[in-house]
Amino acid sequence: MNILFLNKLSEEWNAPLNKLKEEFPGVEFKINDNPGERINELQNSDAVIAGRLTAEEIESSENLKAVIVPFTGLNNFPIDTINKKNIKLYNTHANAPFVAEHAVAMALALMGKVVEFENDLKKGKWNRTKEADDMWTSIRNKNIGILGYGHIGKYIAKYLKAFDCFIIGFKRNVDSKSNDYADEISNNIDEVIAKSDVLFNVLPLNPETKHIINAEKIAKMKGKYIITVGRGETISEEAMYNGLKDGILAGAAIDVWYKYPGKSEEPVMPANFPFWELPNVVMSPHKSAHTAQAVRAMIEDTCENIRKFIISHK
Repeated sequence: MNILFLNKLSEEWNAPLNKLKEEFPGVEFKINDNPGERINELQNSDAVIAGRLTAEEIESSENLKAVIVPFTGLNNFPIDTINKKNIKLYNTHANAPFVAEHAVAMALALMGKVVEFENDLKKGKWNRTKEADDMWTSIRNKNIGILGYGHIGKYIAKYLKAFDCFIIGFKRNVDSKSNDYADEISNNIDEVIAKSDVLFNVLPLNPETKHIINAEKIAKMKGKYIITVGRGETISEEAMYNGLKDGILAGAAIDVWYKYPGKSEEPVMPANFPFWELPNVVMSPHKSAHTAQAVRAMIEDTCENIRKFIISHK
């Protein structure tokens, strides 16, 4: 059996990967991050650990039985092709409590005007009056809508219960196990938006969710806050920017974006619209899972998925 890694592995992988090698001495573990050799390597592999794959790569991989993703999002994979070939797809939600923590931290920073007050105080301006513009907003007792009530959403709900918040979860398939922390669960996104003071967007990106939050929905968010840690393209960039600029949205905390630097070393602004010029925006460079604990948890969970695959095909 051949297990292929298509990315460079950090030293955090050493211990869990060595443990797998000791447990399964007959399995070959190969690492190759050379883009020109991907297709050839895939043709000889039973399972691949990768951050992205094309439909062409999947189609040409006759022996491939599993795609193991070392993180949560699946929008960089041809799901239809993977399903058509009956290839098992694994991913990990081990970073969920950390992403949720970061989302709550951004919400508190946004509503508490932490960044705005800090920037003013660095200039010697003290926001000490009790005028409306100088007041911050507490998250206590707020109605919280969680768009994408899955692993991350449930941790957000759990954390916000400490603030006596009323939690309304949105998910496509509602079942009796959904409301462990939520007070309500709905599959109607408009209903969740209407009932919420603060919205956490944790939606994955797929054809059904792309721009699911559009200008029409933003127009119904007067005075609401939105915190987005799912995928940028689930919200129309122009609609969100205009909603913030025109005072429809009270504010936004954004960790997922519309433009990324890739391999460029030049400065890259994260959007096509100048969110960074708006006072009611807190920005984060897609960092919600970047803690040492989250990295270790995701690696260990990915290795456990590899272990499950090997055992199931022995």
